[in-house]
Amino acid sequence: MSKNREFNKEIDFVMRVMHHAQAAVKSRFIQDVVPNRLTVVQFNAIQHLHWFGGEAGMYVSELGEHLGLAHNTVSGLVNRLEKHGWVVRCKCDEDRRRARIQLTPQSEELFQERVQYAADFWEQTIGQLSDEERENLLGSLKKLKHVMAKPVWPSYAQMHPRDADHLREKFETELDELVQAKLKLVGIRLILAKIAEKRNEHELAAYLNQAASEEIHHTNQLFSLLGHGEDFHTLLSSLVDEDKVVYEELLTLTENAPCNEDDEELILLQQMLQDSHRYKRWFSKVQKQKNR
Repeated sequence: MSKNREFNKEIDFVMRVMHHAQAAVKSRFIQDVVPNRLTVVQFNAIQHLHWFGGEAGMYVSELGEHLGLAHNTVSGLVNRLEKHGWVVRCKCDEDRRRARIQLTPQSEELFQERVQYAADFWEQTIGQLSDEERENLLGSLKKLKHVMAKPVWPSYAQMHPRDADHLREKFETELDELVQAKLKLVGIRLILAKIAEKRNEHELAAYLNQAASEEIHHTNQLFSLLGHGEDFHTLLSSLVDEDKVVYEELLTLTENAPCNEDDEELILLQQMLQDSHRYKRWFSKVQKQKNR
């Protein structure tokens, strides 16, 4: 038993050393990232482009697979990186409708600088050990690497299969995300159209209304492709449920609002609450009629 306890203590010590080493490397990593006004996620993105993109770069969908992020999230991430000069979108020769994300010289320069940063870091850490200590450490680490490498871990390709069913499912998921994005655009354009009409900018209002109308048409087509058009009752039911959630959130906001009764914010919330209640009654009534 005592032998097992001693072994467990040794394992615990090794794990703590590895944890501290990882924390030190991460701390140095953050020191490199912060001065460049990059978030860790942004740096991870350009790092994956540097490692796997090569000169050709990567599609947004490919980058999303590497980062484990949704298409919309990665698209927004790329927009911010492009805005600050870290990446650029280049049209693909094979398909002009798609763009590959490539690093700019600014990003390449960052990775060249990191080589020197890394050398300085290891000089300040491992460099403090004597030649004999370094030799013993490296020998032990090589043995540990050999032992740890024996289990057969799944490859990236195995973890992310590219069979036909998987690709179809992934494509449908991305289409669904596109539908959600288009629905948001419809709402924004209709709101801007109302504002433009109030400002007597009738031409702009007409363009916005037309764009919103076309977006609705596109969204309907996508719904049909995804088979949602055949599931109208389920969609209506989800709309009723969403209205209930919105109504409850508005009710909570109104009750907890740090405003007086004549404040514009509270008046607006109360009006929205009344409207939301009215919408909820409408859709619930239609849903009951459909279920008869």
